[in-house]
Amino acid sequence: MKYSVIDISSTSISMIAAQSEGGDAEILFKDRASLALPHYMNGRALSPRGVDKLADALAVMKGKCASLGADALYLISTAALRSVENFGDVRAALLERTGLPVNLIDGNTEAYCDYIANRAYRACEKAVLVDIGGSSIEICGFSADEPGSMLCLNFGIFGLHDRFVKKIQPNEEEAKSIRRFVCKKFDSAEVPKKQFKTMVMVGATSLALYDVYAEFTGESSENGVREMRWKKFKKLVKRLLSGADRSRLILEAAPEKLYSVGIAAIVAKSLFKRFGAEKLVVSDRGVKEGYLELALEGKIDAAYYDFAKGDSFEVVRPAAAEERGKTDAAAKKNPRAKRKGSPKNESAASSESAMVKKSSAQGKKRKKKSAEDGAKGKVSELGEKKEKEERKES
Repeated sequence: MKYSVIDISSTSISMIAAQSEGGDAEILFKDRASLALPHYMNGRALSPRGVDKLADALAVMKGKCASLGADALYLISTAALRSVENFGDVRAALLERTGLPVNLIDGNTEAYCDYIANRAYRACEKAVLVDIGGSSIEICGFSADEPGSMLCLNFGIFGLHDRFVKKIQPNEEEAKSIRRFVCKKFDSAEVPKKQFKTMVMVGATSLALYDVYAEFTGESSENGVREMRWKKFKKLVKRLLSGADRSRLILEAAPEKLYSVGIAAIVAKSLFKRFGAEKLVVSDRGVKEGYLELALEGKIDAAYYDFAKGDSFEVVRPAAAEERGKTDAAAKKNPRAKRKGSPKNESAASSESAMVKKSSAQGKKRKKKSAEDGAKGKVSELGEKKEKEERKES
């Protein structure tokens, strides 16, 4: 079976295609297209133009997945859409125009997906995982193994830029303000100090930061390992804040991240010092790879698009072990298939379109009931008024 995952992030639309035959998924293809959704916000709502841009980009990505022979496609989004107040309308529009249901991932689950995708780094002594995103920052130690133990901070590169940076890139004074702000946030979130030796960074911005580092130092990855050395990394951060050629440096290595790399470098340096780490490694595996693994193992609720059927479905996790005793009777009446997470599992799937229609129908029903209740209230008031008048006459 071939699977694809498309991720809507704050700065881009990215995808992976993978092959899985009952074991680990082998990544066959990756792609990314720049799309900064914060530029298309009206207040806290995504604008109609933003919805158009997003739908067009997803249609292109879906076409690439089809050309690669994908059997099923998962569409996910993290902080990019978590705070969008009109998410329901955006989700319905994307479903209607692309046929793709959006799986909205909360912060803890996002961090857990990053962790699942990078468990190989548990072999490193005292390692910590960091994802510096456009709208959030996820942190988790590799000694943790549950979603609830992951940290998700509800600020990211775009918020820091809007708050502290006047031009495209931060200067030294603005960098000091950013450092003070993030350190306070880390303190309030009780981010550990002096506990880790290896800091593993994931995400598109981290990869861009490494590309700039490699351009700056002339170094290249060794055996596929992208490592940034502390002394040279500090010099890079200084160059990104005050160097006359900083824009040229970014444009040559990661032009699509011109607004992001400087702030990401400041945050990464602050965390590196806080952890007392000795080395910084950048991984090319992240939330998409982790989500796919969890979905195929049936460990996460996952809506997907089935290319063979031309429709979308949803697979729901089995009830937790401690809850099964309470739901045995219900399970007998409405049994679920044993294997969750397979696109061929029709008995455990439900049409996303039907879910949207059901939600709409329930909304209409509530409005009708509210109108009926209001009418009943008016009739009751008239009855009471008439009764009072009759009493006066008598």
